[in-house]
Amino acid sequence: MKIRPGKYFVILLLLLCSVEVKAFPRPMQRGSSPVEPVQIQRILQSVQRRYAPDLQLAVFSVSWAQEGRTIILRGELDNPHAKSALIQAIQKRIKGIVLDSIRLLPDAALGGNTRGIIDRSVVNIRRNPGQHEELLTQALMGTVVNLLKEKDGYLFVQTPDRYLGWLESGSVFVTNEDGIKNWDSAAKVIVTKFAGTVLTRTDPASEMVCEIIDGCLLKNNGRKNGWLSVELADGRTGFVPDSIVQDLDAWRMSRQPTGDNLEHTARSFLGIRYLWGGMSVKGMDCSGFVKTVFHLNGVELNRDAQQQALQGVPVEPGENFLNLKKGDLLFFGRKATAKKRGRITHVGLYLEHGLYIHSSKRVRLSSFNPSSEYYEEPLLNRFLFARRIL
Repeated sequence: MKIRPGKYFVILLLLLCSVEVKAFPRPMQRGSSPVEPVQIQRILQSVQRRYAPDLQLAVFSVSWAQEGRTIILRGELDNPHAKSALIQAIQKRIKGIVLDSIRLLPDAALGGNTRGIIDRSVVNIRRNPGQHEELLTQALMGTVVNLLKEKDGYLFVQTPDRYLGWLESGSVFVTNEDGIKNWDSAAKVIVTKFAGTVLTRTDPASEMVCEIIDGCLLKNNGRKNGWLSVELADGRTGFVPDSIVQDLDAWRMSRQPTGDNLEHTARSFLGIRYLWGGMSVKGMDCSGFVKTVFHLNGVELNRDAQQQALQGVPVEPGENFLNLKKGDLLFFGRKATAKKRGRITHVGLYLEHGLYIHSSKRVRLSSFNPSSEYYEEPLLNRFLFARRIL
């Protein structure tokens, strides 16, 4: 069939118009356009403040981009409620499309195996995957952790105190909810000596299965001639002298968090080296030391000094610190000025008569009393406030 030249012009014009509409979407009408970047940022900050005010305890890593009428959200969250709240808040501000590309943790790639049990005496948990990355905290053998994702031989985990970080994949027994139920229901013992070993036989000269330290948890498989048959989370078995462990339930029932007991526990750590992020007899930072002392007396504190400063009740020290009681927490740092906010940088445990114990260089004694051999004026000048836990 013949087509007249005029028809070619009409067809060409229609094609050009069609291409133009696809390449350059029609501007959205006033009131329906995506919000300004600062508005999106305010929404992100608002939702984060509500669901993840402390990023050491919750995952909230979200970015956004605009493509035409679409707002694309990318990143990671560990709370489905935070995800819903974020999407709904943005949808209220625009009439375009919100494309959800946020990954919700635990990562689906882990399948159902999103729980783990530490199976080394103590495991380092770092800010990023890698042997030389910053040490954030530690977890002891038998501790149950949540697994969130895996990368380069490391697992991103959350500890029972909600602390987040990376540990080596080989240092944790990976399991599921059923595995945790079995572990939780099993009879266990807690190591009550600084250090020891699990051996292959009831013979001090036998080969070692693994090392253990104060606070480690093991399955109790029964006693035999002064020895205890034990099992690790990963199924390894062995024996320990029953003099270095206690039945976990009996140990928990025996905890009496008094000032004297806190002092006794704290003094048992004198001389242990300072280790940033440390929370074991192999090394402790200031807040790790305080947390461990309270934990071994049946009281759970938060991990960081800044978090611990929110626990308990404030107490006015009084003249010469006479209002303080044994076991009160002492916080040190930079005092607030008209130009700068105050900042907590250190925590210690008060004993009596101005004497306190803390981890700085090592676990050691210091005093507010100028006549004491332990007096440290620089620390006195940095003292901020006290909190009472007991």
